Amino acid sequence: MNFPTRSLILLALLPLAGCLQDTASYAYPEKDHAITLVRNQTWFWKDTVDVAVTAMNLPTCNGGGNIQEVPLDTRITLYQAPNDYPEPINILKTGKRVFALSTVQSCRLQEFKEVPPDLGIRLGTFRVKDNTFQFVPAGPSGKPEEE
Repeated sequence: MNFPTRSLILLALLPLAGCLQDTASYAYPEKDHAITLVRNQTWFWKDTVDVAVTAMNLPTCNGGGNIQEVPLDTRITLYQAPNDYPEPINILKTGKRVFALSTVQSCRLQEFKEVPPDLGIRLGTFRVKDNTFQFVPAGPSGKPEEE
């Protein structure tokens, strides 16, 4: 392969360098019941990611939704919502944005128009730890084990 051809190939691959795609999951004690987040950064120069949220509770439901333009270094906190809702939900909080996530009936993700006064019990946080995107469970006080 000659130098110009090799240079063109390297230049063509350069936009892909630095792109990011990783996953983290929270698994419920019950079999086949989990929440998985997939972060995707399509362009290396962007400081945001799109997050695909999947709720799975087989055989009842498997679905979710997307959270667009999440700052790359944002932590996404997972809560078990109070029992005030028509169906059991979890709440995901990323920065000032808050989302309801059903994992029992509809397996849908919906953004709250206003932040609920009570988010519920903090289960943990999806974040980068040890250079890996992962779910870090909350300690007994409701705070992540290592803050």
